[in-house]
Amino acid sequence: MGVDHMVITVTSQQQMIDADTFLREAQNRWPGCQAVVEDPATHISDATVVSPPDAPPFSVIHFPDNGMISTDAHPQVAAEIAAWIRSLHPDPDLVLWYTDQGFTGHTVLTPGITPTQVNHQWVDHRDHDPEQEYPHYFH
Repeated sequence: MGVDHMVITVTSQQQMIDADTFLREAQNRWPGCQAVVEDPATHISDATVVSPPDAPPFSVIHFPDNGMISTDAHPQVAAEIAAWIRSLHPDPDLVLWYTDQGFTGHTVLTPGITPTQVNHQWVDHRDHDPEQEYPHYFH
């Protein structure tokens, strides 16, 4: 399985949840999932959750800088994961983007966003250059 979608903090000054909180919240969200702590010295990630046996197969991966969580889930499930991650962060000042592996587009994840909104609010980067529209994030 490879990374298809991710939730990222747009600035390095902001962070999401740490690995322990990520694993605890994931086990609440998907009872029966496999939660794995990884050593960032030997892996690029520090925690991975694998879907429970009764769910479609997917993994959700947490990265040690607390600035990115990725998934290889089917797009609809990935949107659900993105909305779930945003729900863990009610602070409206935390800027989270849902994007794809190629950074071809994004959705700004606002507090309370639904999976349907995650998909419908997708901004295609061919039409909207994020470096032009959000220069304060990239320069």
